[in-house]
Amino acid sequence: MTNSVYGIALSGLNAARSGLSTTSNNIANVNTVGYNRQQSIQNARPANSVGSEFIGQGVDVQSVERVYSEFVAAQQEKATSESAFFTAKYDQVSRIDGIIADEASGLASAMNDFFNSAQVLSNDPANMSARQNYLSSAESLAARFNGINTVMDDLRFATDLKVTDAVDRINNATTQIAELNSRITAYTSESNNRGLPNDLLDQRDKLVVELAEQVQITKVNLSDGSVNLFMGNGQPLVVKDDSFKVTTLRDPEDPENLLVGVNRKINGEERLISFDADSLGSGALAGYLSFREDELSEYQNTIGLIAAQIGSSINTLQQGGVDLAGAAGTEMFSFGASLNPIDDYSRVNPNAYNDDANPISLTLNSLDLSKVTGDDYEILIRDNGGVPTPQFRIAGEGGKFVDLAQVPAGSGNFVVPDVAGNPVLSFGLGALAGSNIGDRFTVMPTRDAARNISVAFSRPELVAAASAADAQPGNNENILAIAGLQSKGALFQNFNPKGVSVSDAFNQLVSRVGNKTRELEVSSEARQSVLAQIVETRDAQSGVNMDEEAANLLKYQQAYQAAGRVISLSKEMFDQILGIFR
Repeated sequence: MTNSVYGIALSGLNAARSGLSTTSNNIANVNTVGYNRQQSIQNARPANSVGSEFIGQGVDVQSVERVYSEFVAAQQEKATSESAFFTAKYDQVSRIDGIIADEASGLASAMNDFFNSAQVLSNDPANMSARQNYLSSAESLAARFNGINTVMDDLRFATDLKVTDAVDRINNATTQIAELNSRITAYTSESNNRGLPNDLLDQRDKLVVELAEQVQITKVNLSDGSVNLFMGNGQPLVVKDDSFKVTTLRDPEDPENLLVGVNRKINGEERLISFDADSLGSGALAGYLSFREDELSEYQNTIGLIAAQIGSSINTLQQGGVDLAGAAGTEMFSFGASLNPIDDYSRVNPNAYNDDANPISLTLNSLDLSKVTGDDYEILIRDNGGVPTPQFRIAGEGGKFVDLAQVPAGSGNFVVPDVAGNPVLSFGLGALAGSNIGDRFTVMPTRDAARNISVAFSRPELVAAASAADAQPGNNENILAIAGLQSKGALFQNFNPKGVSVSDAFNQLVSRVGNKTRELEVSSEARQSVLAQIVETRDAQSGVNMDEEAANLLKYQQAYQAAGRVISLSKEMFDQILGIFR
């Protein structure tokens, strides 16, 4: 019957019905995110040899396939990761730029007000109103440092929340992708190559794009229809129907930060093998980690350094002058209650995995604020032929650790140098033992200075405006020296070999933050533009075009009607044949 007119017409009717169903499904999903339009693939049946001729036997619907490009999909996944990375960093850095550069809430206006009030006081050092104004501007400056540091602490906390959210999204997506892999391979096996479950493939592709937004991925397509997914550092996320969880843990070297990684058993103890931002490549997660590890730490440390330098420099001058009553001046700025001010604006974090049975402490002895940068330092106790020996490196750079020298020899005090070999800070360690090998510390020289700075007294007569050599009420030498700190070019030697002033150091920070913000803004906009172009290409190729579907609807409708007419005609012909034999 297949080679009869009726059989041929019936095959055409089935083919037209398949085309109508496929077109109707496309129209219904015109607004479905991630949907790839489908098309009915038809093949002519093999012709039947009749004498010296070959007569066709109709048509078969081979399959219903997605209009899908693996190349365009890979481009979209890559562009999605890159766009998310730069957007995540830009959103965070722009907040710092807004608070630092803002005239009303930034440091510039508060610093200018403070040094201007010192200049005004120098005109009449005994004037109580001018003294009170100077004291009030000092309190405003300290409060401004406190406020900016609070914003940065809040940003660090918010970044940790975003990191947690990104990890949750990654794990949710990989779990669903692994489940879809299982269903797709099952359907593919059952179908005996008759077709693929298009809707499941669309769901999986949509999840892969959502995953790529969070973390850069490498996708490997397998012959059974499943996909394997790997992170930029090679860590597997999905292997067939298995998913691998990414997790978070408080940083053992800085409890304010969340680490991201996978759990592994080391010496029988489960440890987190953490990922750094560079190893992840792109994606929102890498953007958040990169911002926190690089920009946020540097900017917060630099703000702390400026606070520490201003406070310590003014305290030195205050203590070298005399107040209105002729008494020796006292510190104007306080950083806390410790006897050693270094302990109040520096932070030392012992690693949580350090030896508990024989704990050692690291104590800062000295700190040269003119040579400190925005860097933190990692201290490692290494094995030197059985002798525990401290080494250091700049945190976050991943370079080699360098041995530290004891100064003086045998004292137990070690000096950390700058790039030129000049001492930046010195610290002392307790009695080291073999069990301390592998212990680590993170030293943040100025992390807490902006957080802790405050004005130490509230009485304006305690301002030491006069020099000790001339303690007369009208003497202004000391307050003039304080006012001159704003432009004194020797406070920050690491910013410039000749030294730069407080104002120049802050302006350099504002410039760095502003340039970085603009750089990230341009990069974010460029990646978003690239992504939009790729999505437009994907939509033009795989999206539903209503004009095209309307034309297909009309085409398949006419084909259905024509096939139906042929069936009617074949029935009439068959009835005529039967009538002959009646």
